[in-house]
Amino acid sequence: MKRKKVVITAALMIPIALALGLGGCLLEDRTVEVVLNDEYCAPFVEDHDSENYTTPKDIELGEDLDSLLADNEVSREDILNAFLVSGSYEVLEFSHTHDWTISGVITVERLDISSGPDTLVVYSTVSLESELGIKTPVDLHDDGVALVNAAMDDYIAGGNPVLRLTVVSGDVYTDPTPSDRLQFVWEACLNVQVILGLDTEIFNFMGGS
Repeated sequence: MKRKKVVITAALMIPIALALGLGGCLLEDRTVEVVLNDEYCAPFVEDHDSENYTTPKDIELGEDLDSLLADNEVSREDILNAFLVSGSYEVLEFSHTHDWTISGVITVERLDISSGPDTLVVYSTVSLESELGIKTPVDLHDDGVALVNAAMDDYIAGGNPVLRLTVVSGDVYTDPTPSDRLQFVWEACLNVQVILGLDTEIFNFMGGS
């Protein structure tokens, strides 16, 4: 799985900036919340001669979260909460003389412990030709979200969760054949939010607690 972006949101610099040039202010130790928003994308290479297929992709979630924390110079002990907030898919490569329309589900399971598989995404009537290069938000299934969130809770507690996403085909129109194979590359993206509690010094204008 690859990380595509990191966005940090923190209300940390505002009181410091406002305090510049103001006298009589006291520094006070406080814990502030910092939000890391990160997107993890798993590519699926599809090449099938039947409409019945499964395509798995393993995700080292623990290692990915380690990298996120290292990039931002924070530690696992700083995490207050972490959870899955949204998902999307995008068709990256598709080149055929005709379109294909597909439907199915993406399941998620834990490989480090026995949990799942549970449905994470249900997709229907996806036109590969018309959706090439378009990032499409999806509704996430509650059972799959609960499994991912439990994995992140285990990570905070010291675990090293490993996930497996699996594309499970449903209907394909028209049916692939050995001479007309269904070939394309797409990716599923998961957006996660990590809430950190960081100790810092802020200005107290009034001098009280």
